[in-house]
Amino acid sequence: MTTDVSIATLNLFNYAEPPLAYHEFDSIYTQAQWQLKTQWLSDWVDQAQPALLGVQEVFSPEALQIQLMTHGYEHFACAGSPSVSGYVANQSVVMLASRFEITEAASVPLDFTLAARFGVNEEFTPSREMLRATIQIPEIGTTDMYVVHLKSPRAMLGHQDVNLEGYSAALAGSALGRWASVVKRGTEAMLLYQAILERRAQTGNAVVVVGDFNATIDSSELRGLLTAPDQLYRGDLHATGLLALNEQERLCHLRHFQLQDAQTLAVACAPDKPKRVSHFHGARGSIVDHILLSQEFDCQQQHSLGQVSQYHIFNQHLIKPKHPHDDYASDHAPVMVSLALRHEGTE
Repeated sequence: MTTDVSIATLNLFNYAEPPLAYHEFDSIYTQAQWQLKTQWLSDWVDQAQPALLGVQEVFSPEALQIQLMTHGYEHFACAGSPSVSGYVANQSVVMLASRFEITEAASVPLDFTLAARFGVNEEFTPSREMLRATIQIPEIGTTDMYVVHLKSPRAMLGHQDVNLEGYSAALAGSALGRWASVVKRGTEAMLLYQAILERRAQTGNAVVVVGDFNATIDSSELRGLLTAPDQLYRGDLHATGLLALNEQERLCHLRHFQLQDAQTLAVACAPDKPKRVSHFHGARGSIVDHILLSQEFDCQQQHSLGQVSQYHIFNQHLIKPKHPHDDYASDHAPVMVSLALRHEGTE
C-alpha cells in the first residue's frame, strides 16, 4: 500500500472578495486584510496539497477558483450561487476543487416529502444547497463526493417567539431556538443520508462525504449517518428479505451502504493518532468538520480498494495563532485524510 490520494474539508469563514460584504454592509475586508486571508489559504494548500478539497462559506466562488487554479487545481464544482443583494452577500455556497476529472456535478436532490414524516413542514428547505460531484479517482474509479455545510447551532428562535416575558423568556428563547436548529440540522443530515443511499443503490459508486456538519459525529442529529448493521430493527430485516440470509451475506449487503467516520477508520488502520479539535465555541473545542467514507476505504473489509493511512487536523492557527499571518484565517481547522490505495499485487 502506498499513499496516493488526500481529501480535505475546510470552512473558509466568510471568503468574500472586496468590495463584496458578507452578511452586513460594513463587513468588508480591506485589501490588506483580504491579502492576509488569501495568503493563509495559499500557504495551507501548499503545505497540505490535498488532491480533493471541499470548502464551505464561499461568497466569491470565481475568486476562489482563480486562486486555487494557481495551486494546480483544474476542476471545480459549486452548488448553487451566493445570495447577493447589492454589495451584501447573505448566503454562501459550498465548492469542490479537484486535481481529478469531475464528470458530473449537481446540487444533491433531497426528497422534501420525507420531511413531513419527520414532523417537519413539507415546505422545508436546507440552510444551503449540498453538492454532489462524480470524480474519477485513480485506482478507486468512479466516486461520488458530497460537500455539505449543515445548519449552524445559532438559535432559530428568540425571546420574542416563546410567549413568555422577562428572564423566563430569555431562557426559553435560547433553549427552544437552539433545539429548532438541531431539528433543522438533523433533518438536513437525514435527507442527505437518504439521497446518498439512493444514489449508491443506483450506481454502486464509492462515496466520500465532507463538510462542516456543525455538530460532533456522535450527536443525536448526526448519529444516523453512521447507522451500523447491528442497529437495524428485526422487522426491517425481515421486510427487506435480509433476515433470510446468513449473517455473512447480510453484512456484505449492508456494509455496501454503510458510511464510516474517517477518524474511526484512521484509528483502526493507523492507530495512536492524537485527537484534535477543528472548531472552538468559546473555550470549548470539538470536531464538527467531518469526512465520511464508504467501505471501499475501510482496511478491515476484505475487498477494500484503499485505507485511511493518515488523519490530520491542521489547527495550529486556532491553538497558537501567529500575528499577522493568522489574523484572518478560518475559525475552523482544515481536516484531511490520506488514502493509501491498493495496487495490483499488494496485500
